[in-house]
Amino acid sequence: MRLLVALVTGLVVAQPAAARTLAERVRTLETEHGLVLRAPASEDAALVTEVEAGLAALPPALRRPPGGPLELVLHPEPAPLGMGNDSERRPDWNEDRRQFHLYDFVPTQERRATLRTARLTEAELERLWRRRAVVHAVMQRWDDARHWSRDPGWRRLSGWLAPFDRPLTLSEQSLLSYAGAFSRARGQKSASLDLVTFAEELFVPAESLREEAVPVDDRVSCQELSKTRALGDLLAAQRLWTPPPRAPCPAFDTWANAGELSHFELLMVASTGRQPESLFGHLLMRPVWHEGAIPRGPGFEAVVQPVALTGVETGGPRYIAKGLAGGFSLGFLTSTMGDLAHETLELEQRTIRRFRLRLTPSEQVRLLERVWEMERRGYLPYYFLTDNCASALLFLINGALEEGRRVRAPGSLWVLPGAMLDAFTRLELLEHIPDDFESTGERALRAHESREEALEALATRVGPEAHTKLRLLHRRLQSPEPEKRREAWSRVPALAEAVLASPPEPERESVRTLLHAYLAWSVRVERSEVDRAEDERLKVERELLVKIHTAVSTPEDDVRERQLLFEREDVLQRKLATLDRIALLQQALATADKREPTEEEARILARAEAIEATFITATEVQGGLQTGLFSEVDPLAFLERDRTRKTRVERELSSRAPRSSGAARTAVMVGMDLGPSGRVRPVVGLRTAGLSQALGESYLHGYRPSSELRVLDGEIRLEPRRGLPRVLDSRLTLLGYRTLLREPPWHRSTLLDELGWGMEALLESREQGQTLPHRATAQAEALLVVDEGPHFEHYAALGLGARAALRWGRDELAPAVGPRLSFSQRVDLPGSLANAVRLEAAWSPTYTLHRGLRHEAEASLRMDLLLGQWGRRGVRLSPRAQVRWEGQLDALPSGQFEPRLDLALELM
Repeated sequence: MRLLVALVTGLVVAQPAAARTLAERVRTLETEHGLVLRAPASEDAALVTEVEAGLAALPPALRRPPGGPLELVLHPEPAPLGMGNDSERRPDWNEDRRQFHLYDFVPTQERRATLRTARLTEAELERLWRRRAVVHAVMQRWDDARHWSRDPGWRRLSGWLAPFDRPLTLSEQSLLSYAGAFSRARGQKSASLDLVTFAEELFVPAESLREEAVPVDDRVSCQELSKTRALGDLLAAQRLWTPPPRAPCPAFDTWANAGELSHFELLMVASTGRQPESLFGHLLMRPVWHEGAIPRGPGFEAVVQPVALTGVETGGPRYIAKGLAGGFSLGFLTSTMGDLAHETLELEQRTIRRFRLRLTPSEQVRLLERVWEMERRGYLPYYFLTDNCASALLFLINGALEEGRRVRAPGSLWVLPGAMLDAFTRLELLEHIPDDFESTGERALRAHESREEALEALATRVGPEAHTKLRLLHRRLQSPEPEKRREAWSRVPALAEAVLASPPEPERESVRTLLHAYLAWSVRVERSEVDRAEDERLKVERELLVKIHTAVSTPEDDVRERQLLFEREDVLQRKLATLDRIALLQQALATADKREPTEEEARILARAEAIEATFITATEVQGGLQTGLFSEVDPLAFLERDRTRKTRVERELSSRAPRSSGAARTAVMVGMDLGPSGRVRPVVGLRTAGLSQALGESYLHGYRPSSELRVLDGEIRLEPRRGLPRVLDSRLTLLGYRTLLREPPWHRSTLLDELGWGMEALLESREQGQTLPHRATAQAEALLVVDEGPHFEHYAALGLGARAALRWGRDELAPAVGPRLSFSQRVDLPGSLANAVRLEAAWSPTYTLHRGLRHEAEASLRMDLLLGQWGRRGVRLSPRAQVRWEGQLDALPSGQFEPRLDLALELM
């Protein structure tokens, strides 16, 4: 009986609904949902039907918008998609948001708006966009009332900036520059329109008109994973909607393999002194999966790189200028470890430091989603100093963090990779992994040290004659001439047999193991030579180009082609999308017309071929010995011992290194000096630096200890007194760079091979009582290294160079020039790698216009002591004694003599 009553009731309810008049349907829209339709809209049955369908697409709790009645006004004038565009001729709203304007529907030419609707007929398109217009109007009212688009989690997805979030940001704008990152062009105008236009596409997808209209992998729920989740979370938090579980997305699910994901790593590529664009290093990210049922070789592991999309442009003044001025776009590239190793570890010879990201399991899944989306639609403006690899990774990761966590950018005028690692560490999101990805050059240096040790160990185990032959082989294997090394390798099998026959039987196995290791390390040295030669060969072949037959597109063309490729998932899955600049160059070289090489270029090309032939000989000899004399030596055990030793050293160094970079440093000083009148006076001072990492300093987030880099490194000294303190002097280094990194030991055959180099540009002001107290100076020097430690914890270097200065006072301007001699030494102290004693001394005979020849000398003795590290911070104490003298040698000891003592306290 109850079932019969229910059926009858259902028929009674359903039949009036089907038989309702148009006027009744319009009245229902107004009374139940607050949507007002007046003529001619109320007389258009098709429009009323689509308004009802648009409302039905929304969650029930959203179908009555806040803010009072909402009138939909229909105009006869045509407009793309039947909606306004905020212009005077085609407004979308009236001023108080009480009327939303609809127009006669015409299709749009906007590519993003039609991307997922191409298979719909024109009639279906009109129905689709009428429904979306209803969703737009309703969701805009909700956002006006609830301010969902102001939510930090939503804004971070597209990088929405409010006015003055950055110094030159005067209005709301998105970091994303690509229109394809938004549901349609209107969404690029504001965070609110971004949310509202996305809601159109989410609640009324094209497949809601016809199931087969959009392939599964191209649907909005499989492409806009982050926005779908974010909007769902906002509505769920206010109990307006419970989002259904995400349907399967075969392409994403296969790529993400979320069930096997272990963790993410941030990778910091070491800086080099050879290329200005790589001076500050490079950041990228690596998802790490557990080994699954199908083995994934190390070379095929994924790496996420934010890169400037430069096409085949790889260097030169124009390249640097475009990078500084925003001439490139920045995109996200998912490449492989094999590609990264070839370009970075082999050709560029840059070691990669590893850091594990401490993310929750759900944050890791969100980050996978962000990587998937950003590779397809994440294009940002590229500026070398501010919008670079570090800021792009920050944008990527911040969009995945939960529970209100957010990493703040470490600066607005410039963003450094090392400082970005500091920012992640402050939020306890970073953990160092003491197992670098070594460049083949770094690995060769380590192998060279190891084979030297093996040779010393063999000296006590083999006979004198065999040891003499080994020493001779060692010298030949260090020859800069590849032909001589190849000849030496050809003699190795006979020599190895003779060496193994020389020791007594109890020592034979240890000799076999040591000799095996010696030769394995020597092959590693040969491998680094091959990589260096390939880099030189590519540079020569680039210079030989006369005419390129392969179409070489501009960076803008490459970006456009890449964007089109990533629009369709079914097309993308059939084509591997890469941005391998080396591969692009090699493709162009293969078909280009080339001029004849010069004598020097021909020598470089011939040398590259000889080095490759030597490496082939070395590996053939090693392989033959491994199956013969060394067949009892376990090569895997050798590799494991070598890796264990490497990671032990790295772990020990990282445990002693300060857990920071050299960015944004500040120290306060107190001290005393001798004034012009001879009285001792108290002094206070301040040291600040945008970036300061001195020679020999090892920071966990820093650069090579063999290099010194200082940018906007300044010091001011004040004399305290009643009222305002008096400025005594100041010094600002605009840019300073020194490096002790030289050719590998087996390449040092001339004095030039033993030299490092340095340069500095600085501004100084001294006490006003002096003549010409202000000066701007530029200086450069060659550095002869007379002593160095294995990681430059200690060193001593002599410098010889030149300096040019412009000096001025109130009424005079005088240029000056002269040579400069310097001495630098660092002696490490026990404990932290920050502990050291430094001596810096310089002498400069300078000829100043109208004043003749005068001499300047200065010396500084400083001790750095890290008092301790508490959590992520440390305190360093730095007592320093300085002396300056300026005068003439024939009038010693007269002149301006300035002794100083101070004590600096720095929070690291």
